[in-house]
Amino acid sequence: MLGRTLLTLIPALLGSVGAFAQDSTTVTACETLLAARRMDAASGSDRAAPSEAGCRRIPRSEIGTVEQRALIGGAPYECMTIQGTAGCRWIVP
Repeated sequence: MLGRTLLTLIPALLGSVGAFAQDSTTVTACETLLAARRMDAASGSDRAAPSEAGCRRIPRSEIGTVEQRALIGGAPYECMTIQGTAGCRWIVP
C-alpha cells in the first residue's frame, strides 16, 4: 500500500520540484544516480550547466520511458530512456 501511494505521488512531486530546476525545453541527464543527486543538491548558477562528469543537457523531446525509479530523502529520481543512447539516464528533478 505504501509503495502504491509513493508511486502515485511521484508525478506530483516531479512537477513541483522540477519547475525551478529545468527550463521548458531541456533537462539534465546523468549516467549515474549519484551524479544526478549531486546535481540536484547544487545551488545557484552552477546548477544551470552540468558540472558533474557524465551529465549533460538534452532536449525534452529525446526522453523516452521510465526504466527505473528511486526515492532519496523524499526526492524522486527517474532513469529514463534517451533516444540514441543505450540504457537509461537519471533525470535531475
